[in-house]
Order: sequence, then C-alpha cells, then structure tokens
Amino acid sequence: MNMKSLYDYLGHAAGPELGQEVASAARKSGVKGEMREVSNPKYKGPVMLWPTAFLDLYFRGGLNENKSGKQLLKG
Repeated sequence: MNMKSLYDYLGHAAGPELGQEVASAARKSGVKGEMREVSNPKYKGPVMLWPTAFLDLYFRGGLNENKSGKQLLKG
C-alpha cells in the first residue's frame, strides 16, 4: 500500500489543524496510519503516513470535513 505524509501529498506543510482533521476522518473511516520519524532543518519528530487512496478521497471531497468548505487539491 502506498503511504504518504500530508507534506509529501500536498507539497507543503499541512499544519496541526489540518493534520488533526485528517486523523479524525481516518479514525471515523477505520483507516490505519503509520508513523515515520523525520529530521530536516525545519522539523524533527514523528509524522503520520496515510494511504494515498484515503488522501485522494479526503482532499477531493469524498471524506472532506474541512470547516472552510474548500477542497485542498494538490498540485
């Protein structure tokens, strides 16, 4: 299964609020994430990885519970 962090998927830092929204949607959907440790000049610590298919659904409106109502398409 192809797993990606929100940073890898979106191409920029997602921030804690969006990260919590995605994690909440994953829990409600029964989607399991994985953790990876990263270390770079801007961040050191754990990041969550999510199945790419789940992220596609979430950001293309299938599971998007984003409060602003905006779809956050990558690219």
